[in-house]
Amino acid sequence: MTEPLEIALVVEDVLSLVLMEKLLAHCGRSYTVLRPLVERGVGNIYKSIAKYLSASRALPHVVLVDLDQSACAPQLREQWGVASVPKSMLFRVAVREAEAWVLADREGFAGFAGIPVNKISAAPESLADPKQELINLVRRSRNKRLAAELVPVQGSAVSMGPLYNERLGQFVREGWSVDAAMEHSPSLARTLNRLQTFMK
Repeated sequence: MTEPLEIALVVEDVLSLVLMEKLLAHCGRSYTVLRPLVERGVGNIYKSIAKYLSASRALPHVVLVDLDQSACAPQLREQWGVASVPKSMLFRVAVREAEAWVLADREGFAGFAGIPVNKISAAPESLADPKQELINLVRRSRNKRLAAELVPVQGSAVSMGPLYNERLGQFVREGWSVDAAMEHSPSLARTLNRLQTFMK
């Protein structure tokens, strides 16, 4: 059994937090998240990255951001000034969004959403907008209650339904398979691999 490792965990949103908690529990090490920081958007993480780099010297930091519209993870890291980081920081990029990781467990998500598995991309990281794809899939679900919870009302200014984070978070905790998702998500597999070796 490895020594427990206490960390700060920095993410953009609630869904990313739940995904990372699942990965931490799955990777076979004793992680304890002392400081979970949900920054409500990538811009807030970007503004604070120098602060996190400094703070990581006292408490190791694991940071997850979405690639979004950046060309690739190395370019994003270059732009952020984190092409190289101290040993005490793990900076990971979800391609292109955390929702691609959710969709990568195709059978699990199909069962959750009540849709045929063949409707779900086998390469979710290649989607231009995984979040929108996820919402569009649920919009066609046989489960009308789930659609009402995850899909924004027609003409609404918001980008997701009223229980989006709660329902997807519940699915990730209870139904999402890390191993199945890794087969369709290289950035997820790389993140799990790095969590297994971080600070060793």
